[in-house]
Amino acid sequence: MATGVNKCDSDSECGTMPIEAEEAIKEIQFAVAFAELSSKLSRSDDLVYINLQTKEGDSFCVELCLQGFRVS
Repeated sequence: MATGVNKCDSDSECGTMPIEAEEAIKEIQFAVAFAELSSKLSRSDDLVYINLQTKEGDSFCVELCLQGFRVS
């Protein structure tokens, strides 16, 4: 993943948010009831949204971008 806020260390690290999101979903799958990339919100190579539901039944939309994760 990129080390700078809006700067990539190499071309291969630019625009990898969908891949990063899929890997993040795999990592948290054990701790949540449900997690997937949002199919309704727009995504780009630098911004994706993950819909998740906790085991307690709370639903969240999490934004993943170069700056990191944010509950939106």
